[in-house]
Amino acid sequence: MMSPASDGGSDTSLSREVVYSLLASRWRRYTLYCLFVYTTPVSLATVADTVAEFEHGVPAETIPDERLTVYMRLYHTHVPKLASAGVVDYDQSEDTLSPDTGLAQLEPYLRADARDDLDNHGSWPIER
Repeated sequence: MMSPASDGGSDTSLSREVVYSLLASRWRRYTLYCLFVYTTPVSLATVADTVAEFEHGVPAETIPDERLTVYMRLYHTHVPKLASAGVVDYDQSEDTLSPDTGLAQLEPYLRADARDDLDNHGSWPIER
């Protein structure tokens, strides 16, 4: 059976449907932006804070309930989807994310999406 991330080529080739599915979620795009901006591996907590800041436009420490919600949704939904597609590597024991081989295929799309996403928010939410 063909891997869901495969399009018939190499194991790291993402089909168009997988690319669109992965990038359809704003939260997954924000998560992937973090892998370009922060030194990796990056903690999932840092990624969750950044996503919360994008969503709410305020520092994550000022919105603890939303911060926790974002973390839990990333942990249970978005990170597993990115990891199963071979785009991120999640180290559960360290609670960190690193780029995986499939991320390079998404980079051109992410660059285009980043312009649109950042135009809506003005800039990267909080400088670290």
